[in-house]
Amino acid sequence: MEYKPLNMFYKQTDELKKLIAEHPDYPIIVVCDSEVVADDGYAWWYAPSLNFSLGEILDCEQDVNDEKVFVDRDEFEEELRDKLCCKEEYERLPDDAFDKIVDEKLEEYEPYWKSVIIIRATV
Repeated sequence: MEYKPLNMFYKQTDELKKLIAEHPDYPIIVVCDSEVVADDGYAWWYAPSLNFSLGEILDCEQDVNDEKVFVDRDEFEEELRDKLCCKEEYERLPDDAFDKIVDEKLEEYEPYWKSVIIIRATV
């Protein structure tokens, strides 16, 4: 593997410091792009690109996709719709009735969306 100077992995942290100062009570989470890590036996990987932002995380157990932590409400709704539309009890509902059920399910999860500072590690 070709050596790359570590300074290519550094990012100025002024943006992160500002977010922390403005939102000191927000937890910090790190999400890592699947392309950053490789299963080749090393314990740590450098992410060439870091981005800092405010966001949300769904902080509860959920049965929409138990292998995923949701940090995007639209993605959560899309997966919820996909899961519900496959259930026999909802297959023949008119669109407006199905939409109402989805909205009711989304409302159940509303208290569990928590504001966070997100560090995104990507390639």
